[in-house]
Amino acid sequence: MPQDRIWNVAAGYTHLGMTLAVSILAGFFLGYWLDGKIGTMPLLTLAGAFTGATGGFIYLVQTLNKLQKKSEEEDEEGQVNG
Repeated sequence: MPQDRIWNVAAGYTHLGMTLAVSILAGFFLGYWLDGKIGTMPLLTLAGAFTGATGGFIYLVQTLNKLQKKSEEEDEEGQVNG
């Protein structure tokens, strides 16, 4: 595997981890802000964190499925051409 390809793959997986973390934090802080406005501490903070985690996890699974399908297609092309 060429060096550039390795870095591209690593960047893609780093992006996935950062997206999951940002989703959780965004949900948490949005819920925290709403709790401060409405006065329902910690209900919306927990709901926001959970919603962010769920959305981030769904995105993670969908992206990993796409990457796996792409990898399998590349393997099949390599076997046909090789």
